[in-house]
Amino acid sequence: MNLKKFLKSNAGRKFYNFAYCWGACLVILGAVFKIAHMPFDSVLLMVGLFTEVFIFFISGFDTPDEIYEWEKVFPQLKKSGEGGKGTAQDAVELARKQYMQGLETMRERVDSLNRIYLEQEERMKAVSGSIDPGTMARMKEETARMTRLLEELNSRYSDMLDALGTKRGK
Repeated sequence: MNLKKFLKSNAGRKFYNFAYCWGACLVILGAVFKIAHMPFDSVLLMVGLFTEVFIFFISGFDTPDEIYEWEKVFPQLKKSGEGGKGTAQDAVELARKQYMQGLETMRERVDSLNRIYLEQEERMKAVSGSIDPGTMARMKEETARMTRLLEELNSRYSDMLDALGTKRGK
């Protein structure tokens, strides 16, 4: 079996993954031993580095993965009006246009809310300017008087219910 076929096979991928991981572990372990000045530090580091050199060497024989036609799965990637294939750049452009449309809609809504707020503010200024301070004082007095009368009415109603022997929940 030649090297390319082996690397594409299931066993080849498992071997490649195993060798890659063990090589990285040995390099890291060798570096730790080197930093700590432990015995066999140079040996571990060299074994790990040579393993990585071997892995990178055989990865040069590995063929790249096939290119997928994503526009078959995502039709929005196709260029509009053309029969050509869409690219990721087209998808980004489409997303940018949709984003800008959303921003424009949001800006219009915020402007509309701002106009309504300004109209309300003008109305409140007009109403507050037209109210006489003496009228406001009379309204406060009338409201206080009405509150006292309602309290008195509630008190009498409560007395009447007590006289009738009606149970009330509190």
